[in-house]
Amino acid sequence: MRARLLLAVAAGALSSACFVVTDLGRFEQAEPLAPSNFSDLRVTVRGMTSHVNERFEYRVVDSSNVIQSRGFIIPLGGPAASFFVQGAVPKQNGPFRFDFYADHDNSGAYDPRPDTFLDHAWRLSLDDAMRDENGAYVVVFDHNQSFTNLNTPNPATEFGKPVTIHMKGMGPFAGKRVEVRVGDASTRRVVGMFRVPTLTDAEFDVLVPGMIETGVTYTVEVYTDDGKGGGVRAFRFEQLATEPGLEATFNGDRPADTPGAAEVSDPQPAQ
Repeated sequence: MRARLLLAVAAGALSSACFVVTDLGRFEQAEPLAPSNFSDLRVTVRGMTSHVNERFEYRVVDSSNVIQSRGFIIPLGGPAASFFVQGAVPKQNGPFRFDFYADHDNSGAYDPRPDTFLDHAWRLSLDDAMRDENGAYVVVFDHNQSFTNLNTPNPATEFGKPVTIHMKGMGPFAGKRVEVRVGDASTRRVVGMFRVPTLTDAEFDVLVPGMIETGVTYTVEVYTDDGKGGGVRAFRFEQLATEPGLEATFNGDRPADTPGAAEVSDPQPAQ
């Protein structure tokens, strides 16, 4: 079986020479939503030259130390990257923090030993001063050596089960950037995100741990583009989470093989 999320990206995806930062907020849905109990999140990291070929993870954590949204970029793919997460920050149980790290020792997991800082990690508070005119939190981070132990005072808690998406027949998207988002179908709130900056494997597994609630229907959205803002294609399907979590298969060659999957005809935002 193909390696799971943490091992899925082959060395061919590690080149940063052609990486272009683009605003993946264009994947927002065009239809307006009613007032929400969640706020969006826009993130840009810059100057990450020493982490181009490393696994990157973010976590939105509430005042009870519970992870509310998390995502992975494997590998980061360039010294700068931007991403958008719809509904990542609830409007209750704040204040919230934004924890993120680069897997600097390439262990496939966060290594918190503060005496060595095996992984380079940072923590930022999400406060009202960071909101834009639409109420979204905007994080712009420039790399520095002010590292944080993300397990202090205690490791953040995972409230749910894993989501596993088996990506099959992805050959037609070789060389493309692929992003998978998993959100509550009733609110479109994204709880899990995973990105491959440059696709090399026709089959791989996406795994985001600890974010799925049993009995909830989730929307899975698969986006591809050329990494330069063009050639966008998007697919969407829904599935009910069971006791083990959420597990589904998406076939890029034959999207119709995934129950309920449909191509989104216009993934561009209304802006």
